[in-house]
Amino acid sequence: MKLSENKIKELEDKAYQIRRLSLEMITYSQWGHIGGSFSMAEMLSALYFQEMKLDPQIPLMESRDRLILSKAHGSPGLYAALALAKFISKDEVYKYCELGGLEGHTHIESARGIESSGGPLGMGLSVAVGMALGLRQKENPRSRVYCILGDGECNEGNVWEAAMSASHYHLDNLIALVDYNKVYRTIC
Repeated sequence: MKLSENKIKELEDKAYQIRRLSLEMITYSQWGHIGGSFSMAEMLSALYFQEMKLDPQIPLMESRDRLILSKAHGSPGLYAALALAKFISKDEVYKYCELGGLEGHTHIESARGIESSGGPLGMGLSVAVGMALGLRQKENPRSRVYCILGDGECNEGNVWEAAMSASHYHLDNLIALVDYNKVYRTIC
């Protein structure tokens, strides 16, 4: 599907807003991963404001698409996207890394729209495979599961085991996106 110039401009603007809000959140809390949040801003913009079927008024509707942030240290970017998409209020992002506020890594109970807890690199794709398989067994083949992985974590064995499982089960409702920000380089 070809996007109009206006839609492209809108998505670029949302990516800018995600970066800006991420930076404000990190600056205010004096903690967070700027690079990991910034590098996936376009992905989050495209997913939340173009591609994913979501309704912030009914965040747990069965037919929704799901996003798993495997690189959970990029949570400021995700929280910014959730605030812009009206899953959480913008005021909540200023409680990032405060007691009772948004967690430094994604936590399923910390905000509406968070689909899984994260932390250890490499686990997100396994969670996404399980969700995609579960949706198929619930006969909900139209819902998709998106997983954003960092390029460095793709060296983890469990990422490749999850990818092989996805292939084995023909999970056509799973989309893995690698944030290839080139910060991590494999030395051969």
